[in-house]
Formats: sequence, structure tokens, C-alpha cells
Amino acid sequence: MGKRIVWVIIFLSGFICNLEALPVRVYGNAPEYKSSTLIFYKYSDRITYLKEKVLELNIDEEGNFDATFDISEITYIFSEFGVYLAYFYAEPGYEYELVFPPYEERELADLFNPFFSPQETHLGIKNMKETDLNYLIMDFDYYYFRYLEINYLDVYAQGIKSDVDTFITELNKRYKIYDNKYFQDYRKYRIAALKNIATQKQAEDVLVFANYSKSPVLYDNPAYMDLFNNIFYNFFDKILTSKDGGILYAIIHYGHSITRLKKFLNAKYYYLRNPQFQELVILKGLNDAFSNKDMAWLPLLLTLDSLYLSTEYPVHQKIAQNIADNTLSMAKGTIAPPFELTDTSGNIVKLSDYRGKYVYLCFANTQSYTCQTEFLMMKKIYEKYKGLCIFVTVLTDEDRKKALEYIYKNQLTWDFLFTEINSSTISTYKVTSVPTCFLIDPYGTLVLSPATLPSENIENYLFKIFQPKTKN
Repeated sequence: MGKRIVWVIIFLSGFICNLEALPVRVYGNAPEYKSSTLIFYKYSDRITYLKEKVLELNIDEEGNFDATFDISEITYIFSEFGVYLAYFYAEPGYEYELVFPPYEERELADLFNPFFSPQETHLGIKNMKETDLNYLIMDFDYYYFRYLEINYLDVYAQGIKSDVDTFITELNKRYKIYDNKYFQDYRKYRIAALKNIATQKQAEDVLVFANYSKSPVLYDNPAYMDLFNNIFYNFFDKILTSKDGGILYAIIHYGHSITRLKKFLNAKYYYLRNPQFQELVILKGLNDAFSNKDMAWLPLLLTLDSLYLSTEYPVHQKIAQNIADNTLSMAKGTIAPPFELTDTSGNIVKLSDYRGKYVYLCFANTQSYTCQTEFLMMKKIYEKYKGLCIFVTVLTDEDRKKALEYIYKNQLTWDFLFTEINSSTISTYKVTSVPTCFLIDPYGTLVLSPATLPSENIENYLFKIFQPKTKN
């Protein structure tokens, strides 16, 4: 999907963005982070939450840093390091003297825990004014989330009988005086989310009509999209279990018609008659439906493609492409995502450099006992198949010097590459724990995704592939 016109869209959207983009400068001093590199990202969209690299921030030996990047609109920028997910809101043409939190390294157990959740931290900015966007959001979030943390159960159980109305009145009184449009939208949708909790989601139709149907779509406003994703979570799945489920199933599975789907939603939901907002709901519904075992992937992809080709909104084409890429990414039979990583000598290595041979690609960390066990078993398999299959291990070690010492000490002689544990490569390959392995054929196609580990007899599969050659 997408090959028909995707390159035109990429070119045009890139051209438009370049016309409007302005530089943003970030600078400061962070001695605890000296001699390190922090990668900052933005979300490509807030349905798939795919990451796009924005900035590679190099901090020198004295902790100083100074860098610029271009954006065309207010953008939520974030980086993951140590125990933190640190973020700020960047405005085109602005300069920010950033203040990083005291460095706190993840514990070893957290490093390999797929359920680890980093601490979300709003980065400090020196010399902020009360009218600055980051100051307003930081101040609002303090009162808002502190109230929720203390009173959530009371608000949910008692609803309007709790003091929620009093709190909302105080919030509005405190923050209505500021004329920052982005912040006022942020405030509006955070308060709407609080009202949704207080009514136990029983008045969502009215809430959507009042806050979404007649308002602009705010694709990169976290408050807008957080509430949207909460309300429309598994939206199509809920319809499928209703009396009209058969109609929706037939539209997607047999017609793949975006026109019929829109007519169906117009007739059933009065609050979905805004074309742009309706398409966003459809994109969310299709994205979540890929996780439904009762829905086949191909009809969903064809319906998604129908929207991609017919939409008037380039941003929806981008989201549709992201959904397709995210769904098909790492599926058996698809092309393994490309990467460019440094090896043990500091050279840049591309996945395409290995074309023409099978590649057994593993993500690991030398500090993990499980990985260490797999390394010892892989060493034996490598000796048998090193002329037939290329073995590549991507390490997520923060201390690369220590990792190199481990490699040389244990005489591990296959290819080792390095990446950060929160890098786009880790995200693209959907690695949630180490070790995780994949088998790629000579044409770059994923043969096993994920592949079995050395301890799980990956050698049996390799033997079947290379049996005639090993006999010779």
C-alpha cells in the first residue's frame, strides 16, 4: 500500500514544511551529562506514536551543548535517557536554555524490563516568563495532575457531587486570562477529560459534539489527542459487538469502501459529520482493529488504502501510511527495516551491507545474564555456519568500553554493532526485551520474526537451510 503516490506526498509535504519551518536553538550546560549524546524525537502522529528523530544533541567534555533544528509549528519534543522521558514544547524561531534533571541511571533490572515506564519530566528552561507556553503547561499540569492523583476515585465515584466543579472553576479562573491559543486548547481538553471521568463516560456523545465536532483538529496537542484516543479506543470493535456490527463487518471485509463507511458513520453518529474529524476517527478505528483477531488484515489494509487515496488531507495520508508501516513492520515476509549503526571500530554499518547472505540479527546487552548465556551458545553455532550465514548482534550497552572488554575477553568474533536502548532502531524493530533475534534472507526479507534464540534451537532452522551446503 502507498507506493502509488506516497513519494509525491512526501515531496510535497516536505516542500511545504520547508517553506514554513523556522530554526529552534537549544543550549546550556549539563555537567552530569558531559561527553554524551542525547537523541530528541517528535511523534510522527499520535495514533501510531511512531517516532521521528529531530535532533542529536552532543554534550562536550565540560557539559556544554548548543544546537539547532527546524520546525514549522509548536511541537512536543522528547528524549529518553536514564530513568526519564524528558520533554518540552518547542516553538518555531525560539531559543531555550535547557536544564536537565539530575542524572539517574536505570537499574539493571529496569534495563531489561519490557514493562518499565520512564518518569515523564518537563525539562526546565531558564528565564521563563509566566506567559511562556512551557511555563503555562508546567504550572497547569502541576495543579491538574496533583488533583487527579489525590481525588480520582472520589471524582469517578461521586461525579458532580464531588468538588470537581469547584476545581474546574478555579482552574478556569486561574488560566483564562492568558491568550496563548495552544495552551488554551490544552486547558480545554484536559478539563473535558476531567468531566468525562466525572460522568463515568456516560455523556461522551455530548462531550464529543461539544468539543470535537465543530473544532479544528489538533494533531499534535497532547490534551486533545489523549482524550480522543481514550474516547475512541477500539471504536470499531465496539460497533462490531453492537446490532450494527454486521454492517460494519461487510463494509470493511467485502467492499473496502471508504465512501460506504463514511455514510454508515454519518447515519449512526451525529457527532461524526465533520469530514476531517470523521476521517481521524476512521484512522483510529482501523489502527486499533488490526489488533482484533476477528478482523482480517488484508480487508483492513484495503480500506486504509481507500482512505489514503481519497482523502483531501495530507496529514491523514501520512497517518494512514504510518498505520500501514507500523502494522506490516516486522511481519514475516516483509522487508527488514534498514539501519545505520556503528561497529566496534566506530565504522558506520548498514543492514544493506549484508545483502546476498542470510543474516541472524540479534539485539542484546552484555550485562544481561540471559544474553551472556545465549552468547556462549551462539559462539558454537557461529563456528559451524559463519561461511554461510552472517551473525550480527546489536548491543544496547550504555558503557561501550565495558561491552568491548566483554567481547574481547570471551573471544566473540562475529559482527557487533551499537545502538541506544531508546533508539529509533529499537523502536522500529519492536524490541521490548533482550535478547530478541530475527532471521533475514539474502534479499532482505524477514524469514523469522522474531526468530528462535540459540538456546531454542535456531540451529535446527539453519541446518534445514544450509544442509546441502554443509554436506558438501
